[in-house]
Amino acid sequence: MGWNSANRIFDPVAKALQKANADDDTKRTVLGVLIRELQEGDWDTEDESLEDFLNDPAIVSAFADRNVHLYDRRCCARELGVGPREALLLMRREETSEDQMAQAVEAYAHHLAATIRAHRDEVRGSTKLPTQVVDWCADLIEPHPASTS
Repeated sequence: MGWNSANRIFDPVAKALQKANADDDTKRTVLGVLIRELQEGDWDTEDESLEDFLNDPAIVSAFADRNVHLYDRRCCARELGVGPREALLLMRREETSEDQMAQAVEAYAHHLAATIRAHRDEVRGSTKLPTQVVDWCADLIEPHPASTS
């Protein structure tokens, strides 16, 4: 098939599923099969379709299931059910540049700071000791810490 012709097949199907308000599991399953079949026909521009559907986590996940990612891994943060920490871990690949990792780390740090700030009223005016406040913040960042023993 080659070039861009598969995009003319994939894009209308994905848009039709969105228009029909298909649930996430249906979109991920149907489009996953379609992506696989188009790849077997030498679809070489699937990243272009992925970029067109970055606003739909189920479609992004269908691409990820078939190992299709954007060069900068922006898609990873948009996968269905993927939080900032998981997105960062998904970027741990050889082809990910230092700049891309730095951007992901900065985004994760921003997420952590926003999470702490969103809960600051829980600490304001409390009788907690400073060490308890630090532990409280650490628990927000890592709710289930690994055993240190």
